Amino acid sequence: MKEKSSNKKVIIGAAALVLVCVALLLVYKNFMPKGTEGAKTITVKVVHGDSSEKDFEYKTDEAYLGAVIQDNKLVEGEEGEYGLFMTSVDGEKVDESKQQWWCLTKGGEQVNTSADQTLIEDGDTFELTLTEGY
Repeated sequence: MKEKSSNKKVIIGAAALVLVCVALLLVYKNFMPKGTEGAKTITVKVVHGDSSEKDFEYKTDEAYLGAVIQDNKLVEGEEGEYGLFMTSVDGEKVDESKQQWWCLTKGGEQVNTSADQTLIEDGDTFELTLTEGY
């Protein structure tokens, strides 16, 4: 008799956990940040390893930076567990032996999302800077 009661409690607990997870997912989907709809113009400044700079201006309807810079072939990369890992920007590849990576900033402040998870709005300016050292 105790075993049936214990199994019943486990099943009820598991069902409650599933319902909580579904509820949290729905809340996230409804309140997660969304990009601005419609036409936008953004600028992406590339700062190469030799400190030379080059600006790229894009007109787009996309909501995320990653889609814009990949569609326009400015960036090559691979999908990692945290999103797009940029391995090449404007033809310059990272040298992993030097611990190089492309740092994404907006207005000089480091962005804490990958490019494919970074929302864009009209008039935004982003910087991609080749950086050494993890």
